[in-house]
Amino acid sequence: MSTRALFRPILTQLPRATRRGVIPTAHPLLARSQWSPPQSVLRSFTSSSIQWRFQDITKFAKGVPITYEELKPITEAPNDDILLIDVREPNEVVQGTIPSAVPLPLSSFEKSLSMDEGDFVKKHGFRKPTKLQPIVFFCKAGVRAQTAIDLAKKAGYKHLRNYEGSYADWIAKDQANAHDDD
Repeated sequence: MSTRALFRPILTQLPRATRRGVIPTAHPLLARSQWSPPQSVLRSFTSSSIQWRFQDITKFAKGVPITYEELKPITEAPNDDILLIDVREPNEVVQGTIPSAVPLPLSSFEKSLSMDEGDFVKKHGFRKPTKLQPIVFFCKAGVRAQTAIDLAKKAGYKHLRNYEGSYADWIAKDQANAHDDD
């Protein structure tokens, strides 16, 4: 009995919806099949979050500075994919910060990156970023954030962006947007 004969009953018993479409033709058996992924899979793969990830990961890899307009949606729908780090000192952070940001002061930054995961979590209260995790840094005006990026690159981190306007820019633009909404 040939392989084709073994699989013919299986392929003909598949629901009609799963037999439509085109799939890679590397294997002769697959080439004759008309299977395609369900529409729900296609919809989830082309969702806006996935699409955003593919479009913006290049900017993270190249280290292109992030703008207020790019950062605002990230803060409105925070997730574990992108980490927003405030490198200002604790006495500055208490005056206010960007929503969803975690504090990691520049004064302890380099030492913190060399800690193991457990010690990092105990000291800072959040998980240590992975080397490939997209990270946005900010401070008061962008200078210390760039220093943090340089230190992170030296430690092997890859997908880093600086919010050059930093907290000063955030406050100015956030207040301007609040007045526009009135």
